[in-house]
Amino acid sequence: MKSPVEEHTGRESAAAAEVAAHERRANGVSLLRLALFLVGAIGSWAAIADRSLLVGAGAAGALLAFFAAVAWHARILARRDAADARRGVNSRHLARLAGRWTELPTSLELLPGTHAYARDLDLVGQGSLVQRLDVTHTTRGEAALAAWLGAPADAATIAARQACVRELAERVDFREKLETAAALAPAARKRRSAAGPEKLDPQPFLAFAAMPRVFAQRAWLAPLLYVLPVVALAAVGLSSVGLVPPLAWMAPVLVNVLLNFATAREVRAALDLVAARRGFGEAFAEMFVALEQEPFVAPELRALRERAVVAGELPSAHLRVLDRWAGFAELRTQFPLHLAINNLLLWDLQCLLRLERWADRAGTQAGAWFDTLAEVEALASLATLAHQDPSARFPELAPEGSAFVAEGLVHPLLSPQKRVANDVTLGGPGTALVVTGSNMAGKSTLLRAVGLNVALALAGGPVTATALRVPSVRLRASMRADDSLQSGASYFHAELTKLRSVVEDAAAAPPVFFLLDELLRGTNASARHLGARAIVLHLLSRGGCGLVATHDVALAALEGELDGKVTNAHFTDVVRDGEMVFDYRLRPGVVRTSNALRLLRMAGIEVPDEHVANEDAARDPNA
Repeated sequence: MKSPVEEHTGRESAAAAEVAAHERRANGVSLLRLALFLVGAIGSWAAIADRSLLVGAGAAGALLAFFAAVAWHARILARRDAADARRGVNSRHLARLAGRWTELPTSLELLPGTHAYARDLDLVGQGSLVQRLDVTHTTRGEAALAAWLGAPADAATIAARQACVRELAERVDFREKLETAAALAPAARKRRSAAGPEKLDPQPFLAFAAMPRVFAQRAWLAPLLYVLPVVALAAVGLSSVGLVPPLAWMAPVLVNVLLNFATAREVRAALDLVAARRGFGEAFAEMFVALEQEPFVAPELRALRERAVVAGELPSAHLRVLDRWAGFAELRTQFPLHLAINNLLLWDLQCLLRLERWADRAGTQAGAWFDTLAEVEALASLATLAHQDPSARFPELAPEGSAFVAEGLVHPLLSPQKRVANDVTLGGPGTALVVTGSNMAGKSTLLRAVGLNVALALAGGPVTATALRVPSVRLRASMRADDSLQSGASYFHAELTKLRSVVEDAAAAPPVFFLLDELLRGTNASARHLGARAIVLHLLSRGGCGLVATHDVALAALEGELDGKVTNAHFTDVVRDGEMVFDYRLRPGVVRTSNALRLLRMAGIEVPDEHVANEDAARDPNA
């Protein structure tokens, strides 16, 4: 079995070689096109000058060969673009594997700022879990991934998603095809950066499908589209051969002009929506082709595919019809030609009639297609973690009220080389782990590692742990709070607002799983201790369980007061050869040391030697 790095390196190299080969071939055909055009043009001039049928036939043959070469050249360029898109897909996977995933694009507003734990745990935004996982190429796929991580699924949904993710983790070819198809959209290619192509947004298509129908409101209009162009063409033809007065053609054309003028605003609004993402329809169609042709085993994957069938036809077929008529409507951008053809054939109305028929037949169901595609993309993102991360395992979902047990748990956003695994166990509702420790020793990192893995588990994805048993819980966190000059909110007020989201409805089911870091930093030491103690007791008395990171060693007294409901653990550091060293290992009990004075000295602040020596002397020699 190839490692993920070997897999994607090989695929990237093969795609790059294919791009180079197609470039060489395209350059050759381009020269052939030029030669054929020159032969045809010169031959045509010579045939006219010499009145030679033989030379004319040769020139015509050269021109026909020129048009064939144009089509050949276009096919080669299409293959080159497909290979380049595959190269980009695998290049981005290699960036993830190399720990450079923060270079990849991500949306910042996928979940609201008031979300119960998204900002605290780095779930969305720059440097987030979504950025690390995201291989989606549609706006709905990205939103689905964030939504899954932002809210727990029920047990049946989690089990179904796990089965899908397990299968997709092994289907590297399918995931590559899905990404490549999206990256080939003309508009996405045009805006593509080194970080990746623009996300495909189906909203213009859906907005068009929901618009009032121009032809439904005017039942008399559709029959005219079959009559008026024929009359106009006949009048122009008969006038040109003198069978009717020379200006007689103007009357039917004027009728067409007036009809176009009367419907212009509605027609333009409808066609603008479709044209807003011209070429995205083709990309969506190719993504569905990949989905439709894949021989899935997981029942949920097959059900997803079947859900998208409308009127007995596959989504790709419907989307190709949409893209074809949207392409015909693009004639509007060719001003002189469009002016003549539109007023002669009622071109825009002809296109709109077919597009509205598409909307009536299939467009009203299109939301379900794009939701299906979004789910598949979100599953593929979770599968990418399962395939690429050496620590990835599938968790066990335990019944509500069970213990939380994590073995070898690591932070999914740290590179494998920097990870330190720890075991964390909570006895179930009404239990907590109080984590004390030195500054920078790993308390906050542990809380985020636990929180992100719980979010992954409850979304149906893999986790980064040797083993993880997670009961049904409601994840809540208070780890970050910001004051605001504009809103007049102090830091303490901001923290209270955040804590309110943790403690409200704490008695509801399933139990709250809380992650609390340095509670009530915005107030004095006495009030801080009493307040933190009250919050923890409030949550435990209502069946909550979780972790509390704190410098307040006095909070560890809860272990002796609550008879096994609270357990103490700590991180520490050691000084070796005058240097402070962290091993990020979670140890039982309460921390007995501090490193604040040494850190101040490292920051360039003068601290008396005897004070630093006293701090160092208090360290545990066995740490």
